[in-house]
Order: sequence, then C-alpha cells, then structure tokens
Amino acid sequence: MIKSDLSIRLMQRAVPAYTFAELCLFLSFLGLSLSSCVDAPPYYYAEKITGNTFIPHHQSVGVYPNQSILNDPRNPFKKSGVSADATWEIEAAGDPVAGFYAWATRLSTIPTGENQFYAALNMKAIYERSLADSNDLEDVKAIAIAGFQAILDYFPESVTYDITGKIPYGLATLAYLQLIELDERPSGGWSLVSQEGGGVIAIKTLDVPIAEEE
Repeated sequence: MIKSDLSIRLMQRAVPAYTFAELCLFLSFLGLSLSSCVDAPPYYYAEKITGNTFIPHHQSVGVYPNQSILNDPRNPFKKSGVSADATWEIEAAGDPVAGFYAWATRLSTIPTGENQFYAALNMKAIYERSLADSNDLEDVKAIAIAGFQAILDYFPESVTYDITGKIPYGLATLAYLQLIELDERPSGGWSLVSQEGGGVIAIKTLDVPIAEEE
C-alpha cells in the first residue's frame, strides 16, 4: 500500500555548499558593484539612462514570465535590446535604475536565473536607496521580493560566478538570503540548511509518498 503520511526530503543542489563567510563576501561584492564609481556609459544610443528615478510600470515588471518591461516607456532598451557586455558595463556604473532596465530587458528575451537575479538585486537597491517616489517604495519592494522568489520557482538550479568567472554560486541560496534580508519568508517549501564543515545551502522539501509492502 501507499502511505501518504510519509515524506522524503529532497535536496536540490546545483553547486557545492558555501560557508556563511563566503556567501557574505560574495553578497558584499554584489553590493559594491551596485554602488561603485566605475566609469560606464551614462548614455545609451544618445538617451540618458543614469540618474533617473524609478517609476513602476507594472506590478510584476522584471519578474519572469512577465513581459511588460518591453512596453515600459521609461525603458531605454525596449526597442534596441541590450547586449551582455553592455549590461555588465551598466551594472559597473552602480546605477540600480539603469541596471534594472538592462537586466530585465535581457530577462524578457533570454530567461535565465542570472538575468532574473540581477534584475531583482537592482530592484532591491532601488528600494533600499529610495530611488523611487516614497508612495511607490512598497511596490518596488514587492517587485524585488517577487523577483527573488522567481529564482526559486523557475530557476532553482541556476548559478552565477564570482569576479574570476570560475567559482559558481547557486542562485537559489543567494535568492533565499536576499528574501530574508527583505523580511520575506521564501515560499514553495524552501529551507536554508547548514552542512558539515559550516556550509549552507537552500533546499526544497517535497512530500513524496513512499510505497511500502504490507
């Protein structure tokens, strides 16, 4: 017979677990990249893209699978698109509004966990730095939360890399930590689990019936 009250804990692991120190170091690097003073193009096709205030165009803009970013009148890339190289240059400028538009535009045409993660990370920076009207900040926060949750829902095995391009970091774990920073409990049965040696990893627990002979 099948005993439905039994369950198996299933761990989804795309990359090795990392210590809190390693993850914090990587997240610190991400924070620096969003506030750096590295020179990068303030104009794209003669249109000013930095120093702008963010105005939410849709409650799910920049959150997969929503495509409204391509209809946002303030998106400088809605017609031309934006290359990967240009997106990283814009990211290096440290302007979250421009960064969000770049990553969200790429997400709309190339749906990957990395594009979703950086779109959400820039939206979180817009919220934390109050780069939107005060009346819109709670909506901005909600978009950031939805973006990080989309990593867990649609791209749980995706990774991003450190500055060397060689060391992978599982985006499910990073997204989980970002949700906690936003005072949001990740949904979908995810938990942050400590591993032997001090590593941590986000895992998903699923209820799976186990067949048992009588």
